[in-house]
Amino acid sequence: MLRVGRVSFTFRAVLSRSWFGIELLIVNKFHNGPVRHSGPDILNESLDDDPWLGTLERFPTVYHARASWLYDINTESLQKAIFAGLHSLAQGKKSLEITVADIPGYQSGGVVFKFGVGNKDGFDILDDKEAQRVIQRIEEKGTFKTLDLVFHLHYSVDDGKKHKVHQDQYLARLTFQPGRVELLLHHLKGVRRIAPDELVRILLSAINHELDREKYPELELESLTSN
Repeated sequence: MLRVGRVSFTFRAVLSRSWFGIELLIVNKFHNGPVRHSGPDILNESLDDDPWLGTLERFPTVYHARASWLYDINTESLQKAIFAGLHSLAQGKKSLEITVADIPGYQSGGVVFKFGVGNKDGFDILDDKEAQRVIQRIEEKGTFKTLDLVFHLHYSVDDGKKHKVHQDQYLARLTFQPGRVELLLHHLKGVRRIAPDELVRILLSAINHELDREKYPELELESLTSN
């Protein structure tokens, strides 16, 4: 249980600190910079020494989905609910029918979500320790005006065999205005097994689940376009 002022969001799982692996190099190929791991020997302990936490210096200008959400709570509670929703998504596998090259037709499988938080020219892996640091940043320095995230979608087939299954990576930028959030989504890598607009709805559902659990009004989808 993570207690943040009067709100307590439960983070139910700890993400591995090494899940990016080779995929980190793909993300960094775009950003031309390092990805930071939040292990105890690397983590920036002082928020004053980490002014870029939450934001990338450069973000793609091509968007594969654009959405806006309306909200009726304070922005601090909303941003805490967003991180709680990300942890909720990361705690297990979501069932999904997928195709693979070596088997005809659709197969029973699933997708595992993993996340990172933008930090100038790379991403900090969103494990429990990093989540605590982000919440501390919100409480001590105020809410994010812009929040950049990376989503890694890892697919698998439920037949116990090894298959080459292409993964998806998305970059997301959330921009916060009074009562309104704009979401920009860029597909960085993969075959879009989960389409951009579907990913927006999955994220919205996860956040609304956390808001509802805390008795807050849910986000309202104002608009959604994708290509």
